[in-house]
Amino acid sequence: MLEIASQIAICLVIAGIIGFIIGYIVAKTANKKSSTAKTETPTEEKSEETKEVIALKEMPIDLATQEVIDAVKNLDAQEEIKEEAKIEPIEPIEELVLEQVIKQVMTKPQLIESPDTPKDTLSQIKGIGPKLEEKLNLAGIFYFEQIANWNDENIAWLEENTAFAHRAKKDFWVSQAQDLR
Repeated sequence: MLEIASQIAICLVIAGIIGFIIGYIVAKTANKKSSTAKTETPTEEKSEETKEVIALKEMPIDLATQEVIDAVKNLDAQEEIKEEAKIEPIEPIEELVLEQVIKQVMTKPQLIESPDTPKDTLSQIKGIGPKLEEKLNLAGIFYFEQIANWNDENIAWLEENTAFAHRAKKDFWVSQAQDLR
């Protein structure tokens, strides 16, 4: 009887330790998620420029790309208008957001919505199978020429924004695509 009671006590202690570990892990991941959540809420006090920058940040990248291009083209005209109207310069946080958008636009590889001509068989590249070729096509990559023009920044952008680009460097997709184009 004493043996059974001691075995039950040992099982309860082990179950308690396992429960503590699982609770710790769950609490830790829940804490990470809550700390990374956005705490900033838009207020009416924000200036029009701040609202534009926030709207620009929340736009799909294709629209944001066009906005950045237009802003860069009109930069000199905007500076003259600011000087004439004596508008305060952009807040540092707004400059950081704009820099991030510009960086993302500059490092994004050429992506196509739909191919104009018959697409290349990307599975000819070592490391790209039929399923990965589908994912590449869904991302807007249809031709060897697109992959052949990738640089390190483009691959880094793809690694951050897709689930397949980690293979690009490992399997030397760029050099293979240059040979196949």
